[in-house]
This record gives sequence, C-alpha cells and structure tokens, in this order.
Amino acid sequence: MLSLSLRSIVRLFGLAGAILVVGFGGEAPLLVADDASDFFETRIRPVLIEKCGDCHTGETPEGDFKIESRGDLVTGGMAGPSFQPGKPDDSELIRRLEHTNPKKRMPPEDKLPDNVIADFKQWIRDGAVWPESMKMSVDPATADKLPWAFHPLKSIVPPEVNDPWCRTEIDQFIRAAQASRKLDPVAPADKRTLLRRVTLDLTGLPPTPEESDAYLADSSPEAFATVVDRLLASAAYGERWGRHWLDLVRYADTSGDGTDMPVPEARYYRDYVIAAFNRDMPYDQFLTEQLAGDLLAQQTPEDPRNHEKVIATGFIALSRRFGNSRNAEYELIVDDTIDTMGRTMLGLSLGCARCHHHKFDPVSSEDYYGMFGYFHSTLYPHAGTEHQKERADFVSLTIPENLKSVYDSSEAWAVRDKREGVGDVSIYLAGDPHKKGDKAPRGYIRSINSTLPQIPEGQSGRLQLAQWIVSPDHPLTPRVVVNRIWQHHFGKGLVVTPSNFGMQAEPPSHPELLDWLAREFMDHHWSFKHLHRKIVLSAVYQLGSESSPTQHSLDDTNRYYWRFDRQRMDAETLRDSILAVSGSLLPGSNGRHPFPASDQLKFSQGNPFSAVFDHNHRSVYLMTPRLNKHPFMALYDGPDPNKSTEKRASSTVALQALALMNGAFLKEKSTALAQRLLREAPDNEARIQRAYRLILGRPPESTELAEGLDYLQVFQSELQAEGRSAEDATQFAWVSYSRVLFSSNEFVYVE
Repeated sequence: MLSLSLRSIVRLFGLAGAILVVGFGGEAPLLVADDASDFFETRIRPVLIEKCGDCHTGETPEGDFKIESRGDLVTGGMAGPSFQPGKPDDSELIRRLEHTNPKKRMPPEDKLPDNVIADFKQWIRDGAVWPESMKMSVDPATADKLPWAFHPLKSIVPPEVNDPWCRTEIDQFIRAAQASRKLDPVAPADKRTLLRRVTLDLTGLPPTPEESDAYLADSSPEAFATVVDRLLASAAYGERWGRHWLDLVRYADTSGDGTDMPVPEARYYRDYVIAAFNRDMPYDQFLTEQLAGDLLAQQTPEDPRNHEKVIATGFIALSRRFGNSRNAEYELIVDDTIDTMGRTMLGLSLGCARCHHHKFDPVSSEDYYGMFGYFHSTLYPHAGTEHQKERADFVSLTIPENLKSVYDSSEAWAVRDKREGVGDVSIYLAGDPHKKGDKAPRGYIRSINSTLPQIPEGQSGRLQLAQWIVSPDHPLTPRVVVNRIWQHHFGKGLVVTPSNFGMQAEPPSHPELLDWLAREFMDHHWSFKHLHRKIVLSAVYQLGSESSPTQHSLDDTNRYYWRFDRQRMDAETLRDSILAVSGSLLPGSNGRHPFPASDQLKFSQGNPFSAVFDHNHRSVYLMTPRLNKHPFMALYDGPDPNKSTEKRASSTVALQALALMNGAFLKEKSTALAQRLLREAPDNEARIQRAYRLILGRPPESTELAEGLDYLQVFQSELQAEGRSAEDATQFAWVSYSRVLFSSNEFVYVE
C-alpha cells in the first residue's frame, strides 16, 4: 500500500507539515523558578530540618558541616564539598544518605526512604535550587514589605487615548503601554481566523462551515458580538471553561493512594463545575459553595439546590489520599487541601509554611496552622484501600424527584464537619505531627486580615474562611481569577505566574489593567461571561498573529500585546475537534464510568486500578485516574491530576506527531471523516472543498486543490494496481488524505 511520504506532506503543506513527522510543532516547556523552589520547600527543606537540623546548625555543627544555606552544603565540612550542582552521582551527600559506607551515614541511625533519597538526587541534578539565594524572606508583620498583590485594589480610571484603534477600555490600557514604548499593533485578524479563534477559545470546538457562512454573510457592526453571545450561551462553553477550573483543583476520578481506588461519585463535582460555568454562577458564590456548601445547605433546608451545594465540597474531597489505610498521613491530605486552595483561589504557595514561616511571602506557620484547623475539623470521605476496603464517610444526598434520573447514587464525594475533634490545632514543629507546639487559632493570613473569625461552637469555620476569601476588599482573590481568565484568552497572564502572586512573582505587565479588570469583574456580580465579552470584543484580542520585524525588535516576547500569540491546541481541544470534524462527537456525558461494582474493587498496591475507558463524548468527560493518565492526555500534555495545574506544559516530542499520523485514534476518526466526505459530497473536488472547510475553517487555495486531486488519484491508482477494488481504494485514499489534513500545523495551531 502507498504510504504517506515526507515528500507528499511537503507537497501538500510545505515544510511546516513535514516538521510534524519528526516533532509536534510548538515551544519547548520552560522550567520556572517557582517549580524548582516548590520542590525544595516541599521535599528537601523539611527533611533537612527534621533529620539534619539538630546536628548541623548553630555555632558548632557536627563535623563543621552546616546546612543553613546552599553555600554551606556546597562547601561542606571537614570531609570537603558535599555535592556539585548537577552531579548527584558524584555527591558525598548522596553516598552518605544511601549508607554506602557504614562509618559515614546520614542520618546515622535509620536510612531515609528511597523516594526521599531520589528527591535529593533530583534536586542536585536540577541545580540544587535554594530559594533564599533568589529572594529575601519577608517578615509577616512588616506591612511596608508586603508584595504588591497584598495591597488593596486600586480604583483605576482608564487612560485617555486618542486612537481610533481602541474599542474598549481594555484597549486604552494596552494602547497607552504600547505607545510609551513606541510599539504599534499589527493589523486585525481576518473574519475566518477570528471566528475559529473565538470559537475554539470559548467552546473548545471548531466552527462548522454553516456557522462560518452565517458570520461571513453578516456585515452588521454587531456580527462578532452576536457570535460571542451564541458561544457563551452554548453548553460547550461550560465544558470548555469548566475544564480550566478542573485543572486547578486537580480533578480525578480516583483517590490517588497506593491502590488508586475508583470514586464513581467524583463526576458529580465535575458536572457541578460545568453547570456553574454555563449558568454564569457568580464567582464568589462558586468559591463559597466549594469550601462550605454543606454548611450553606444546613442554613437553607428547603432549598432544592442543597444537593448541589454539598456536591460542590468535592473540591475538598478531591484532596489526594496517601498511604494504604483510611486517613493514613492525614496531615498530608489536609496539606494538599490548603496548598490547592492557596494556589487556586489566592495565588499563594501556602504549603511552604507547613514546616516553617514562608521564606518569601508574608505567611507564617501560625497562619498555616490556623487554616489547618478548618480542614482538620472536616471529615474526608474514604474510598477504600487494600487494608480497609470498606468505603466510609461519603455524604448522603437528598435528590429532588425531577433529578433522580441524573444521579446513580445518593452519596457524594463530598465533606462535612467532624459535626467531635472540631477546633483549633497545634503547630506541627518542622511539619512533624508528632512534635506539637502552641495552638494556632483558626484565622486568616494575618498580613491581610488579623481579625479572628466568629466560628459557631462545634463548626469547622469553613464558611467563615470562604466569606473572607470572597470579601470585596480581599486583594488577592479577584486579581488572581481575572488574571486566569486573561491567561486562557491570550495564552499568558498579565502576571506570568498565575498561581504565585507572592514575592517571587514578577509584577504584572499592566498593573492598572489588572486592577481595573478585577473591579469590573466584581462590579458585574463576579460574572465570568461579562468579563469574557469585555475581553474578546476588544481590539487587542482581535489582532492578527503575523509578526513585525520592527515591533519584534522592540518587544520580542510580545509582553505588550502588539500581536496575538499563536497557540497550540491543548489535549482536549485537539481530541474534541477531531471528534467534531469527523462527525463522531456525541453530546453530553457518558454517565457513570464503567467501574466495577463496589464489592468487586479488590485492588492493591501491587495491583492498583489502571483501566482506561474511552468514548466519543467530549474529553472533559473522560475518566481521569491519578496514577495512570489517559494515554491521549498523557501524550499531549494533559493536566497532572495530582497537583494544581496552573498552566499546561507544551512539550515537543516525535511521538505526538507519529500518533497524529499513525495512531489508532486518528486512524479511526480519519476513517469516520472519509466516510462523511464520501457521503456528503459528490466528487473529489467537492470533497476536498468540504474537508478544508471542516478541518481548517477555510476553502483550499487553487494549488492546494490541484495537489489534493493529484494525491488522491495517485493513491487510488496504486491501491487498485495492488488488487484493491475501486470502492476500497477510494475510501483508503480519503482516509490517508484526512490524516494528512489532521496532522497539519494549521489544524493543530490557533492563530
């Protein structure tokens, strides 16, 4: 059979298409300082404090070897340097941790677990980042040293800009910053490009040829706004933007412990998130229900939405489980909750304060354990483990009669208060739950609000915590969320570290615009859809993506938005677009994942749950395991369900291109598309026209049409010469041609 050759692809699509054969076009992922410092703070520093601090700190450290700074470790003590950055295999520190010499062991008694030693090797291999060398620590009580994001929101008036290019207030901020740097925006995108951009952006699906025709035929000034309103009103909008939130809250359908036990009820939380976006639920309500929906339901016993409020606390219940028994390493479950809440809602790495005062941001250990008390007073459900198979502490649901067909269980993967053991907790010294210090009253981050909440007797206080987070005068919450919205529209945030607004973060590129957006968001009832409209109707969003040598020389990273950055489809958009174009996409979800019955969940650490369930519904509805990613999501940089994913990686590996060209999924969907084209168009020329409009959103150019006709004719002739029937040869030729179009950069990238 004729194969798809490099020459054929070059003929059809030029060099850009050929690049796909050896690598999926895109930018290489960047390792940001925040990742490296988080690794040190969560995996290295706590071990140094707990296991090494007693002997290797102070004025007379053992062996003259101190561990109080990176320089101390590099210099070493009496035995010389303890390691060389980047060379763990030549490291004296690693040799001592591995107990290779009985007389030179660290710690001298029990060897550290293998995974901890592996963390030290990784740390050294990555350059031994020690964050104090990057930033000075901040005294939480020193207000004049607070990071910019901790200061109150400013009331901003858009700058006066006399430029007809500006369409909205957003453009006034952008244009003023451009002009101050002698930058000029490029020309706007054409209508076809803009339609594809905004449709993929708001729904994660490509526009249909019919939608394109309607938009191109509409010459009214409101044509684009009409498209935007249609997209925001579609069910696909919630499926697209709900997925962004699920990235942040580390959504998964399994528990994450040694057995990775399935949690069939987790999907109720996923569906709650999607429905909340489609309803345009105010963001302050959205957060409050996720932190304290069960407590809200108690206050309004007759509200028919009470089951949804309870399900919303799945945000907390999603915390990863550890060990292999019920509530094993409970402090790590709570830490995962606090860390995810901090990164997602506040843009802070609160988990860094578990073992000591935060080294960069004004967050103390007392602040951390004050928040720890809220969740330590909360009962987390147990999905079962190898040693304790019985499920426990799921929350019962009262489902309205008209919705009982939607829910296959009257239990939710949700939380409730421990209505015993409720109250404040002691500080864990160096993060060790067996070494307790003073009590830390449940409270807030004192550098923002030092007032202690009035918590009703016997309650966790999660409702009071939620009310503080969404209070109108909170400086972080609105800034963080509008920055995330901007990030997803433009591919980068005004603050480039969307989950870190602390001292390590670069200031925003447009600080006045960020505060104006935050005020605009709150003043319009915390409405996502209002802010989407504001952004996508702006001139800056509608710019073309072509480069300009003059502008590039002045701003090579496009920090000031003189063009629209070309973006690669994420994993879900790629898969969903292929399903949609091929005619295979099914509406709605697939209901309950086909997990085994609860009494048949006999998984163990040696045999954890590892199934993959595929279907033709949207990717947001795929079953998401914690320990074994869905193959498509893993290959195309899907989110990590074990931690809050603030921004997807963008790797470039040959397997991505090979899977697009030859993978089973693409073969199956290319076959479906070929059958669709053969069914919907009468001849090859009409089919090529239809294929281009379905896949690329435009008609083919004359040269592309001629090359396509030639390709199909040669392919069919060679197959028939091999003995294939004319019917088979025609279908195989169209399957091949469909795969070529699906693999083109023009399909995979969004201009």
